[in-house]
Amino acid sequence: MSFQFLKRTLLPDTLDFIGRLIRSEHCGTALDIGCGKSSHLSSFRPSLKTVGLDAFTGAIETSRRLKIHDDYILANVMEASAEDILFRNGGEKFDLVTMFDLIEHLPRKMGWELLEKCEKLTRKFILLQTPYGFLEQGPEDNNIYQCHLSGWFPHDFASMGYKVVGCAGTRLFHGYAGEFKWNFPGVKSLDFAAGVLLNLEKNPKHALNMVAWKDVRPVPVRLKL
Repeated sequence: MSFQFLKRTLLPDTLDFIGRLIRSEHCGTALDIGCGKSSHLSSFRPSLKTVGLDAFTGAIETSRRLKIHDDYILANVMEASAEDILFRNGGEKFDLVTMFDLIEHLPRKMGWELLEKCEKLTRKFILLQTPYGFLEQGPEDNNIYQCHLSGWFPHDFASMGYKVVGCAGTRLFHGYAGEFKWNFPGVKSLDFAAGVLLNLEKNPKHALNMVAWKDVRPVPVRLKL
């Protein structure tokens, strides 16, 4: 039994939750909002057709050069209407709409508006990853858009019908911008052990990050995360 298999069994990460959703619910298309230069969705291509959406030309160009997604939409998701975004996708809604480390960069009011817009973009699921609570992060690399402007909690998403799990290590060992608070040999192993003991999947309040997902269809999904 490999360490990676043991790790994914005891402490699933974002990729594991995405994989369960895609495999169990037959998702064939996905939109990655704020795709940047990389994506968690790349691991599931080519069986999953992915479209990256970003407001910054440089990020789109780099992602396109690296062949991260099948197609791209250059747009500011807060300014473009859901109808315009879907028009650029041939008028078709996506099976899955994702946002990784995005909503915390918006003021909370805009975050709520974005969640509502996502429901118009998908016919099946929304899945997002964000830190638990407010995680301090400033303008990294002189990019003011890297600042965190809001903090989110499980009840925020639960109130809209999302299921929420914890992942990505413990808040105990991580601080500013998600970096480790201490740098000593074995810190990653201790963080992993603490995550297992605290059962992050069922106790997101102890986790560095949360994964929240919602089934927008009328019939409740049977997937167990």
